[in-house]
Amino acid sequence: MAAEILTEDLLRVSLQRLSREVVKTYPQFGELLAQNMLRTCGLIPDVERAEHYRELGTLLIDLGRLYLAEAEVLSTVDVPQD
Repeated sequence: MAAEILTEDLLRVSLQRLSREVVKTYPQFGELLAQNMLRTCGLIPDVERAEHYRELGTLLIDLGRLYLAEAEVLSTVDVPQD
């Protein structure tokens, strides 16, 4: 039980940090992350919490794809040569 709480606390802290960083580049995702993170907190049944984790996981995957696409664009930009 203690390990489960510790894991959830670490996840929550990580998501809080992530949402602060994400809002800098994708403000709409920052709010979604915060909302979904709150839905994983509290004393809700495991089945409901599992669904919220699925939603949050999907959101994180979509966000990761956006960042990877942006990285690809940035890495293919021609650097001016002197």
